[in-house]
Amino acid sequence: MSSQILTTVFPPLKTPHYHHPHTHTLIFLHGRGDKVPSFLSGLSAWESSPTTPPASPGSEQNPAALTLRTAFPTFRLVFPQAPLRTVAAAAASGEKLEWNQWFDVWNTNDFSDREELQAEGLKESVSAIREIIKKEAEALGGRYDRIVLAGISMGGATSIHTLFNLEKPIGAFLGFCCRCPFAGSRKTLEEMRAVLGLPGTPQGNEVLRKTPILLEHCVDDPLVRIESGRGLREVLFSFGVEKLEWKEYERGGHWFKAPEGMDDVIAFLQKHLLEKVESGNDDDVDMDIS
Repeated sequence: MSSQILTTVFPPLKTPHYHHPHTHTLIFLHGRGDKVPSFLSGLSAWESSPTTPPASPGSEQNPAALTLRTAFPTFRLVFPQAPLRTVAAAAASGEKLEWNQWFDVWNTNDFSDREELQAEGLKESVSAIREIIKKEAEALGGRYDRIVLAGISMGGATSIHTLFNLEKPIGAFLGFCCRCPFAGSRKTLEEMRAVLGLPGTPQGNEVLRKTPILLEHCVDDPLVRIESGRGLREVLFSFGVEKLEWKEYERGGHWFKAPEGMDDVIAFLQKHLLEKVESGNDDDVDMDIS
């Protein structure tokens, strides 16, 4: 299965409204078994706490909750679709089963069981996502620092391995109820990269040091246990991550936490991306956003 499968169905896009410039791109990977239309439906219901936007003269200030779309109107939102892959565990028992998944897993109760099966799909998916990031950065005049990579569950696991294998730092990384495949058996960044063996992988940890990372996880998550999320956090620290925010919520299950989770995303991106633009500390590369 080639990464072209991803790009033939990619990309459902939500581009900025015509009167907004395109200043940033957020690439968001869905979870296992999901499809982009249903993921978008769920994502559109994820809202912040009510806020009060500036009111026009003489009008009342009406509190309004924000979504990713309304909170960041100059962001292009990109949603790749995971391809159908055979579920090896089902095939072993004589059942033919295919799921939309970035990579296959043998045992969802123990992700380390036959973990080597995850490498092939991860390699294909990470290669495809790297190409998407490259194209989106080119559309922004080469501004990798205006790219946000995000993922939930298996999409988050795929995104974190993509981050491990990027050549340039990006603007921000967002991970929701996710884990790190091969965290138990690979102790260094070099060993982790060697799992996929991708060409064009950099030396050192500059990408991780310079990319701000936000991880959100609910304690009562029944699918990706909170211990796996905390383990990802510790792996990132051990690999040299310097800008990491960890948000843990008591309840919320295996999904986005509302409204606190959206509040935290908005504050995080405002701090690490938008304040740089507003302060003028975002001019390393000339960019045409006409």
